[in-house]
Amino acid sequence: MTSAAPPGHHRRGQGRGPAEGDRTADVPPAGDGMPAGRSARSSSDERGAGTVVVVGLVLVGLLLATATAVLGQAVVARHRATAAADLAALAAADVLLGRATGDACGAAGRTAAAGGARLVGCALGGQEVVVHVVVPVDGVLTAVGPATAAARAGPAGSP
Repeated sequence: MTSAAPPGHHRRGQGRGPAEGDRTADVPPAGDGMPAGRSARSSSDERGAGTVVVVGLVLVGLLLATATAVLGQAVVARHRATAAADLAALAAADVLLGRATGDACGAAGRTAAAGGARLVGCALGGQEVVVHVVVPVDGVLTAVGPATAAARAGPAGSP
């Protein structure tokens, strides 16, 4: 007489999987999906590698953003210096041509200061004026030095 197995239990060799004591379950199937030369254990050696890559990419992004900000700061300082020099030269030319009163270089200095620059040179020659201005920079750019610009103003036919 054969005894029936209780519900949910199967006799050895029947049913759903290896029986107790059967060691074939510990051997991975031949086509386990791993590349040749790699075992399932080596994948755990790479845990956290994605985190390192992401942290590296974030740091590179921050470095590029900082470099872009510094470059932008330098460009803005250069534009401020150019604008201040142009306006200072025009103010001095107005005095030279009699459109305004006072000292031509004094007018250039006041105009440069109003534009955030400092007048460092003012050369008068007849109806022509050449000015040189400096705009200070902050932060990392102080190591490079201030932004400088020069401008000329006078009659159109002058060199």
